[in-house]
Amino acid sequence: MEEIVDDLGYTPKGGKNQRSGSSTGQSRASTYLILVGVVLFIAVAAFFLMGRNGNPTEELASIQARLNRLEERMVGLNRLDERMVGLNKLDERMTRLEGLKGLKGLAGLEDRINRLEKDAKDLQQEIQKTASRNVAPPSKKAALEVKQEVKQQYHTVRPGESLYMITRKYGISMEKLCQLNKITPKKSIQPGQKLLVRQ
Repeated sequence: MEEIVDDLGYTPKGGKNQRSGSSTGQSRASTYLILVGVVLFIAVAAFFLMGRNGNPTEELASIQARLNRLEERMVGLNRLDERMVGLNKLDERMTRLEGLKGLKGLAGLEDRINRLEKDAKDLQQEIQKTASRNVAPPSKKAALEVKQEVKQQYHTVRPGESLYMITRKYGISMEKLCQLNKITPKKSIQPGQKLLVRQ
């Protein structure tokens, strides 16, 4: 039973608490230890605050000097950072210029422009030669056939199209479309079938 009392700190009814006398002695000892620790902490803190030579103004001046040197270094680092940004921009420009090397720079563009201008001049000369040739005018019959071909326009029916859709597309009436193709509006049309839409 005493083992249970020791392990749990529990005293059964009618039993004596043997620990009561020793626990007060332990609490006093721990209180003294805490007080001694606090006093030592204060002494150590005072020692470090006083400094080695005991003059806090000198230490503040030395700390201020160190802070000034750190600020100067930070300004130098900011300048280096700005230079790095500038170098990165230059690097991007160089990369773009290297991409233009495939065109051989501006000289390559000039060559292409010169070739295009020469081709345009050659085409103009060919047009002038063709226009200046003495070509006989076409006969009246041929001219009439050409006019008819130009005026006539056909539509090839696609799958899913209806006569109504074709009239909407070309802006003609249903009667006109049926009259041109000799069909009725009810007649079905087939994909691939050609319908005359203008005459």
